[in-house]
Amino acid sequence: MSESEISVTPLNAQVVLFASEGAEFPEWVTGEEPAVATDSAIMVATREDLAGDVTVRVLVDEVAPQGEKVFEHVLSVPTRSVRFGSFLSGELAEIPLPDAGEYIAQVYVDDPAAASAVFVLLDRREG
Repeated sequence: MSESEISVTPLNAQVVLFASEGAEFPEWVTGEEPAVATDSAIMVATREDLAGDVTVRVLVDEVAPQGEKVFEHVLSVPTRSVRFGSFLSGELAEIPLPDAGEYIAQVYVDDPAAASAVFVLLDRREG
């Protein structure tokens, strides 16, 4: 059980969580999605950068955070950590994971229309 947090400038109104090595980043389809994902990365829509920083908190094997659940995805992590924050502004943090493998990632936000806080809950996928 662990958690890590960073406050970032959300350039292009997005933040990201990705496997530390070899991540393939998703493309927005319409720009209206709350989040998009590949096997190794999740991008989450946020408020515009001019509205202020966005807090991104990643929780590993914790209880569900406050906020509205807007996305769930299975993330493949080949190493024992993930990075998160704003890739475009270079503001990134890293959190260690108990093991490499697949994790169920649940994304919660404080405001689905203009998130200023993004919470990602990672739980090891069994089986």
